[in-house]
Amino acid sequence: MENDGEGVAQGPAEPSPAGRGEISCTNCGAPVPYLEGESVLTCGYCGTTSMIAGFDKIVRVESHYVLPAQHNEDGARAKIFAWMKKGMFKARNLADTARWTGSDGLVLPFWVVKNTATTNWRGMNKKTRTVGSGKQQKREEYWEPASGQFTEEYSWPIYAREDEASLWGMEALKPGRPKVKADWGRFFLGFGMGSSSSGKTDLLEGREEFDLEKIRGMKILNGQIPQKRAEDLARNDVINLHADKAKSRATRITDCDTTVSVLGVDLVYVPLWEFEYQWEGSPYHVLVNGNTGDIIAGEAPVGPWSKVTMLSIYMAILAVLSALLVKDGGWIGSIVFAAIAVGYGLWTAFLRKR
Repeated sequence: MENDGEGVAQGPAEPSPAGRGEISCTNCGAPVPYLEGESVLTCGYCGTTSMIAGFDKIVRVESHYVLPAQHNEDGARAKIFAWMKKGMFKARNLADTARWTGSDGLVLPFWVVKNTATTNWRGMNKKTRTVGSGKQQKREEYWEPASGQFTEEYSWPIYAREDEASLWGMEALKPGRPKVKADWGRFFLGFGMGSSSSGKTDLLEGREEFDLEKIRGMKILNGQIPQKRAEDLARNDVINLHADKAKSRATRITDCDTTVSVLGVDLVYVPLWEFEYQWEGSPYHVLVNGNTGDIIAGEAPVGPWSKVTMLSIYMAILAVLSALLVKDGGWIGSIVFAAIAVGYGLWTAFLRKR
């Protein structure tokens, strides 16, 4: 949290033409260099983090934590190997056939905005009913008013830098964002199966008091987004999330009002590993939490035999429907659909990649 009384030092030197400046650490007095635009700075000597609150004031960030780097590059890669071997849609032997093309490990600053959000919504549900009797009986649609309220608590992460694309997949730290993407290529019957969205992530779980030794060997980036702006960004994110949740509760939403109460804000430094790999010439990414070893976000190719299985299921359904619904010649359609499935399986077995 911000502290307007303690840890106040003289203002920072204005950045030079090269875009560099320097402040004195609020704890040990060591020089803390920074680049233009950075406002949340960590001392490389004692680990104290300060926030530039203006040209004449520097404020120490008191609620300042780190997730210790428990997994180095090899350990994070081992977690990816285990992840590659699970899941019914991933390519067979993906862990053995993937070709690693790059990796990057950084310790990144996140504001964790603890908040409670309450949403009141109103809308309309479309329903059907039977009216009339005998030959006059018919079905008609009508609209029924609906309303409700729901409350959720969050520890909402806001990346403290403007360049959110510095590591792939960090959006998955926020609830409801894409987490696992199953790549079906040009196969049109996958319908996104094998993909998933992220749930609640609490970057405060497992946090420890900030200590440079706990992330030794990894590069730390300074923050650029001050605390107040992080609160505003988190509030907007939660309001948008609740608007989407409200849409699932009625056919049509006419009014949605969300109140977000901020309970506290902490700064947490998180070790993250981004890996890139190729499979059959296509690039994929995986992002790993360097503290827990959890896969934060990942892309994985769908294997050819998963596509054969899906096509066979769809063709079998169409074949049955053709036989049942088409009185004359329905068997012809059944044979055609079965032939498509068999032909695709033979192509996969004998001609694919030849």
